[in-house]
Amino acid sequence: MKLLRRLHLYLGVFFAPLLILFTVTGWWQTVSPNRNKGLGFGQSWIEKLSTIHIDQYYPLSGPHTYATHAFKWLVVAMSIGLLLSLLLGLILAFKGSPRKKSVIAALLAGILVPIVLLWIGEKARPHRLPSPALQPLSAVEAEPAR
Repeated sequence: MKLLRRLHLYLGVFFAPLLILFTVTGWWQTVSPNRNKGLGFGQSWIEKLSTIHIDQYYPLSGPHTYATHAFKWLVVAMSIGLLLSLLLGLILAFKGSPRKKSVIAALLAGILVPIVLLWIGEKARPHRLPSPALQPLSAVEAEPAR
């Protein structure tokens, strides 16, 4: 049990900064109605951090080449570490808590609440998010060059 706690502790502490980055940028991507990349994307600090989340590189000004393989492997390790840490946390919750029914209730709520909210969302009337639409070509632009 002591080894499980120590492993859970160090996995959590090691991956916490990266998980915070992915949580903040994932939150921003979720609540931003228009996240399409276009000219000017990557100017604000949250857009730059979001580029790390989406494309695995930090956008610098000017032309640059990027190698993303090392960071992708770190993200894979983070994902495995997070899953392992979550499983260890569940084991510790069940083994270390005298109120197992409360732990089971919290786990079931964590499963059912997202399912119910998604189901409610499916039953809601359509909500149109603002999105950049392709503008029709004007008559001048539509004419072939002579």
